[in-house]
Amino acid sequence: VSTQSTGFNSKNVVLDKKAIIEEDVILFVDPKSGNVTRSLGSKYFAMPHGVFVDHHENIFVTDVALHQVFKFEVNKTEPSLVLGTKFVPGSDSTHFCKPTSVVVTAEDFIFVGDGYCNARVVKFTKSGKFVGEYGKLSMKKGVPGSMYLVHDLTISHADRMVYVADRENAQIHVMTYKGNFSAVYSIPGNVYAIDFIPEIPAIAAVNISDADSPSKVMLVNPDSGEITGTYPTNQSNFTMPHAITYIQHVGIFLGEIAASNPPYPVWKLSEIRRHAQKRKETPALLNVLASNIPISFLVVIAVLAVIPIAYMGVVVVMRCNDKGDGDSFDR
Repeated sequence: VSTQSTGFNSKNVVLDKKAIIEEDVILFVDPKSGNVTRSLGSKYFAMPHGVFVDHHENIFVTDVALHQVFKFEVNKTEPSLVLGTKFVPGSDSTHFCKPTSVVVTAEDFIFVGDGYCNARVVKFTKSGKFVGEYGKLSMKKGVPGSMYLVHDLTISHADRMVYVADRENAQIHVMTYKGNFSAVYSIPGNVYAIDFIPEIPAIAAVNISDADSPSKVMLVNPDSGEITGTYPTNQSNFTMPHAITYIQHVGIFLGEIAASNPPYPVWKLSEIRRHAQKRKETPALLNVLASNIPISFLVVIAVLAVIPIAYMGVVVVMRCNDKGDGDSFDR
C-alpha cells in the first residue's frame, strides 16, 4: 500500500475521500512462523487504526478517516455491522471523530475509544444500539475520566473493567462496564497502547522513547497502578511502538509506525511473566512481516483465535496507508 499525505481539514474531514485502500488491510499471521494465513478488508478502509477480535472470533476495526467502526463475522469478508457515519465526524450517538480503538465484553457490549477529537469512550449493544458515553476532554492530570487523547482500550473480563490509554496525558484510566471511572494511573511517557494479561494479572503498556528513557513495555498492577516490571530494562530495540497485544503462552507483540524505511516492523517478545524486569532475551522480529509484505504501516492487534481441532494462536495484523495531517495524529 503506497503512502499518501492527504490528511484532514480543520473540521477533521479527510481531504481525499476517494483514497479507499484497494488491498486487504487485515492479515491473519501465524504468531510462531510469521506466515500470513489469510487476509481480508479490501476496498472498505481509508485509514484503519485499531482492531479487536472478540470471543466469537468476530473482528472489529476502527477507521479514523471514515469515522467508523466495522464488524466482520467469522469467515465473512463483508461487514455485518457498521457504526458511525462515513466521512462525517461528530460527537453524538451516530457519529465518531477519528475513533482509535474498540473492545467487546463477554456479554457482547461494544466499547469504542473515540479518540483523536472527542476523548470519550462510547458503549453500544451488540446490535449497535447506543448505550452511553463516558469521559470528558481535559489536559488536567490525575482526574479519573478527564482524558485528552483516547488511543487504546483493553478489558478485564473477570473484573468487568475497561482500561483506557490516555496518550497525551500519559495516563491509564480505570472504568467499570457501567461507565464509572474509579481510578487513574500515571505512566512514564506517552502511553500508546495497552493490553490486559489475566494470568498475572497486569496491564501491559508501551510508551514512546523520549529524552529521559527508551521505549519499553511496562507491567502495571491493575488495582494500584504500580509498575511491577519493565521490558527491556535498558537499551530498547523499539523506535515508535504503536500497538500491543498479548497471546497466552505465545508472548507479546508490538507493531511500530516509525523506522528508517517502511515497511515497519512487528516485534514478538517472549512470554512476559511477573518478574519481567529480570528477563534479558532480545525481542524477535517477525521476518515475514518486516521484509516480505510491501506495506507502509503495520499495527499489531489482537487475539488467540480458537481454531477447531488445532487450537492455534493467530495474530491479527492491520495494514493501512500512512496519511499525516500535521497535528497529533500518530506522532
